[in-house]
Amino acid sequence: MPNTYTEDDRKEALKLAEEIGVTPASQRLGISVKTLYGWRQKATHKRESVNKSGEPITAEELKTENNCLAKENSKLKKEVEVLQEALSFFVERRKR
Repeated sequence: MPNTYTEDDRKEALKLAEEIGVTPASQRLGISVKTLYGWRQKATHKRESVNKSGEPITAEELKTENNCLAKENSKLKKEVEVLQEALSFFVERRKR
């Protein structure tokens, strides 16, 4: 007999998956990873993007958010480059 989950069950499972990741959430809840990904995909297609107050995101808000994410992404890429250079330095130094 297949398990039946209520809409609230699905929402709570997706909330947990967002907080701790899909695999840990699926293990904790005893739900397959495939099922959680399916629920997430359906929920994504159903809902409209909303801001923190629950209102639909405007094009301007979306553009602002994208710009912020692009800046953050650039910063993180630079940090990764610095860390890779430092790692390379220490590896070379250790070879001596």
